Amino acid sequence: MNSKPGSTDLLEQAMADALAAVERVEQKNKETKPGNGDDKSPDAAAAAPIDAEPQNGGAVDVVPVVVEAKPAAAEPKGVVVDEQVVPREQFLRLAADFENYRKRAIRDMDDARKYGIERLLKDLLPLLDNLDRALAHAQGDKSPVIEGVRMVAKQAAEILAGYGVIGFVSLGEPFDPERHEAVGQMPTDQHPPGTVAEEMLRGYRLHDRLLRPAQVMVAAAPIALAKPVGEPAAPARAPGEEGAGS
Repeated sequence: MNSKPGSTDLLEQAMADALAAVERVEQKNKETKPGNGDDKSPDAAAAAPIDAEPQNGGAVDVVPVVVEAKPAAAEPKGVVVDEQVVPREQFLRLAADFENYRKRAIRDMDDARKYGIERLLKDLLPLLDNLDRALAHAQGDKSPVIEGVRMVAKQAAEILAGYGVIGFVSLGEPFDPERHEAVGQMPTDQHPPGTVAEEMLRGYRLHDRLLRPAQVMVAAAPIALAKPVGEPAAPARAPGEEGAGS
């Protein structure tokens, strides 16, 4: 390959000028490093333009590169934030919320298991009421049919007890508006006033919740039958006295 006379010398001169420019930049960077007594920062040294003028009268031009230094982020004044404390507090708060949610979910599941069939059980109670009425009318009867009804009533009560349905006796107990539903008062001297004198319909509980209140008659003080006070009756006249003295 043929080249123009002197072109090789110009190329070598341009390479030498570029190498000298790089060496000057490196020298300036070393002089501006901390500990050398120079207050200039590395960013400021990098921001300085590169002085690389060609020495061959303009044969090779080197474009200077200017790098702008980014300002340092300003730290908040008067506020001290511990980066390790804030995430820990958020984690503890989140853990407490999750624990409350877990307990509430367990409680809701337990209530659904215990009381989810409350409506069905309440609809089955009239069946027990009819069996109790039939047995009350046949009290003392030892016939096979009545004995079979007694066994059915006992089995139904045991099945409902397995689901937490328990009946309670109210006769002779003090009237409790939370468990009893009064349908009237009954004057009697067999029970103290304010107690249950007669149980019209048995009450039932579902675990610790009232399933159906008992319908009862409340005892009242007996009414005293006072004799009416009137004038004394006139003595009866003997026959024949009506016309005497006339």
